[in-house]
Amino acid sequence: MKIKVINPEQFATWGNAIGIVLYGREQDLFVNFFTGDMDHSRVKRKEIGSPSLVELLIELEENPELRYIAELRGFISVTQEHTVDFLKYANSYN
Repeated sequence: MKIKVINPEQFATWGNAIGIVLYGREQDLFVNFFTGDMDHSRVKRKEIGSPSLVELLIELEENPELRYIAELRGFISVTQEHTVDFLKYANSYN
């Protein structure tokens, strides 16, 4: 599986959790933080941080619920890689 992050600004960290910030305006003091398991928290904006790209990709690979929400909202794109099948197909012509 190959994950491409399209909109990294929507992802945030809060404590040890990586999630998505949805339905918030820049001037709001609190934001809605979703971790993917449908756990929703109202969090002070100043308490959230930004995950590194490596941390985010690891979390998206390990958390199918977060990956589903992110893909549904257009924050990431997921493609399935079938390299072995393609190589078998290409090798069949040799």
